[in-house]
Amino acid sequence: MKPGDTVRFLNDVGGGVVTKIEGKIAYVDDNGFETPMLIKDLVVVLPAGHEPKAPGAKMFDQSAYDAGRAPAPSKEIVKEPEPEPAAPAPAPETQHGDRLSVTLAFEPTDLRRLDKSQFNAVLVNDSNYTLAFTLLRRADQERAWSVVYASTVEPNELMDVASFTHETLGTIERVAIQAVAWKRDKPFELKSPIWMTRRLDLTKFHKLHCFRPGVYFDTPVLEIPVITDDVAANGREPALEALREIYDESLRQSSAPKKDTESRKGFAAGRREAARKTADEVVEVDLHIGELTDTLAGMQPVDMLTMQLDTVRKTMRRYASQPGRKIVFIHGKGEGVLRKEVLKLLGREYPEATVQDASFREYGFGATQVTVRNPKAK
Repeated sequence: MKPGDTVRFLNDVGGGVVTKIEGKIAYVDDNGFETPMLIKDLVVVLPAGHEPKAPGAKMFDQSAYDAGRAPAPSKEIVKEPEPEPAAPAPAPETQHGDRLSVTLAFEPTDLRRLDKSQFNAVLVNDSNYTLAFTLLRRADQERAWSVVYASTVEPNELMDVASFTHETLGTIERVAIQAVAWKRDKPFELKSPIWMTRRLDLTKFHKLHCFRPGVYFDTPVLEIPVITDDVAANGREPALEALREIYDESLRQSSAPKKDTESRKGFAAGRREAARKTADEVVEVDLHIGELTDTLAGMQPVDMLTMQLDTVRKTMRRYASQPGRKIVFIHGKGEGVLRKEVLKLLGREYPEATVQDASFREYGFGATQVTVRNPKAK
């Protein structure tokens, strides 16, 4: 009971509106007279602030009730209809979000015990577009793909899509992502469908140094870019990538030996053609120290730099007999120390080689491309 409640007396005729309450006593305004009453001798017939049930209905007439001319008030409390929930406000768009950037990351649940850890797969949508996507997987011994997860991820959000253990990692030796982008309730620039396949190096899931804080994570993860600023991570168009998949599959299935009647002339021509195609392929060498050794224990910065430069020398010696061979040394941007040392080594020991910045589209500012030349060539 509280001030403002309309009450009636249980053991007497009358009632009114409670004006104040002091302890167990309530003061009731009964036709202009304030009457003190014990709270236990009162009953609330209309709580304070409540209106009659029906529009235009009269307030409860206590005197008519006492005279037997009016029914007792209904105890039913009518709730007012709740307002419709407001539609959620659209997520604010970012300045760079009109260019698609999507990343697949693997986050370990126990970084200290990688051999016992689970690995949560997370899809990051760093764009102003909604993505309808499908994550697929395939083991090397399988010929068909299987769906891992299919859903829709909203703009500038990340989504947990799967979890793997060391026992199930073998089922995702290859992963694929397909996605279509659009914007809700607003015009937008049409984007090409996203199509990416990647062979995973499963040995990295056993190596602590392979997990590092990434672009989207403060905790160590293994990040796999799918598309960055509208550019596919592999730098290839989807159609070309599909042709490459078909070509790789045909090579795996084609194991029939050559006929003994094949002429040595034809065999030699085939070898020359194969060598020419091989020379056109680009060799990528990642000079990040974590890719060159499994442990950094006891190594000083000078030891790390020596190992990286020795890797450059060994690679150049390996392909010295293949003029035209292109080699990309991935050194990262950083402070530029490793890049400067690599350029000094190439200029000093392989002056005949052609050195230039690698494709910015594929490697950003973090790689140098070397084309092997014949030492006798001018």
